Amino acid sequence: MNFTDRIGLQMYTVREESGKDFFGTLEKIAAMGYRNVEFAGFFNTPAEVLKDTLDRLSLAPVSSHVGMNLLRDDLDNTIAYHKTLGTRYIILPWAKTDTLDDVKEIAGLLNSIAPKIHEAGMELGYHNHAHEFRKIDGKYAIDILLELTERAGVFPEFDVFWIRIAGLDPVDIISKYGSRCRIIHLKDMKTAGEKQFAEVGSGIIDMKKIIQKGLEFGANYFIVEQDICDRPCLESVNISLNNLRVMAKELNI
Repeated sequence: MNFTDRIGLQMYTVREESGKDFFGTLEKIAAMGYRNVEFAGFFNTPAEVLKDTLDRLSLAPVSSHVGMNLLRDDLDNTIAYHKTLGTRYIILPWAKTDTLDDVKEIAGLLNSIAPKIHEAGMELGYHNHAHEFRKIDGKYAIDILLELTERAGVFPEFDVFWIRIAGLDPVDIISKYGSRCRIIHLKDMKTAGEKQFAEVGSGIIDMKKIIQKGLEFGANYFIVEQDICDRPCLESVNISLNNLRVMAKELNI
């Protein structure tokens, strides 16, 4: 699989368009050339109907962000839905990690649900923001969480924007966790240290180094995400995809 086949889009980026016309938005994403999507909700769409649409559009539902309430309180139905779609990775997108007890609680949840998710042929991940890089007793909360969940096979989905907001180098963090990094979120930043989002390849984050390091450790997918777009969101995600295509040529990947 070459690099461009590993690029996906986090559908949260186009949430407003999806809310108006979910299937129409998926069609536009596919027409741009995206071949993978990561979901952040399904707008009450039956799994069989969505699967038929994805198959028709040649879009792979590689991953899905699923809130804690669903994972904790409706796991069986959540697994069944994603298994019907053919999703490979289920990811918890956010959790409170202010204290050691917070981290232990979320680790306990992930450890308890991982076996069922694995039995269904999927994997379980955790997506970071910046707050997981605050220290608790001298260690980053994310390190404690990933240490507590390593035996259960939980993987980190590192978001490079939030790592930079935390004042760290995404390349260092990806290198630290190596082959545990199944998916990397490519999210760019306008100005160093400020929460201003940019199209991938249009900001100050060195995406080429991140992509090279991710590929070195065998990352399977690189997911475009932009929390807030200054221009129409569909235009932004198209710019990100085209910038990544240029990078792929320059890196010969």
